[in-house]
Amino acid sequence: IALTPVVESPRGITSSIQYVDSGNAQQIAAKCVVETMVGMLRANIITVDVQPLIEMNTGKVLFIDFTEARNIFEGSDGSADAAGIVGFCSEMMALIPESLRDFTISYLKERVESVEMEGVVFGDAVKNVLESIWDD
Repeated sequence: IALTPVVESPRGITSSIQYVDSGNAQQIAAKCVVETMVGMLRANIITVDVQPLIEMNTGKVLFIDFTEARNIFEGSDGSADAAGIVGFCSEMMALIPESLRDFTISYLKERVESVEMEGVVFGDAVKNVLESIWDD
């Protein structure tokens, strides 16, 4: 069986933003992480063991292996999985190098505000975790 690469990149791929070409490509990677995190939270989906494939020259990110993804409200009582939300957001933010933290937090705030302006209402558990990221 012949397999073709999921991501083709002239310089290769990595799972760490720190190995992405510095400058704009790293910022693109950080934005991709935020976009994915906010998009998943918007859809009430979280996962553990996030696995990014990042193009080293462009910073484009593809997340793979969502076998452990689940709905935030999967519990029998209908309450949000607060620990799962914390774990998911922590794993996503752990992908961001310290040198990009301020940039990423600013972009995260911007994205959350933009999504909320579209009428999306994040639950209290999600909002508390997001606020703890930018208040940290």
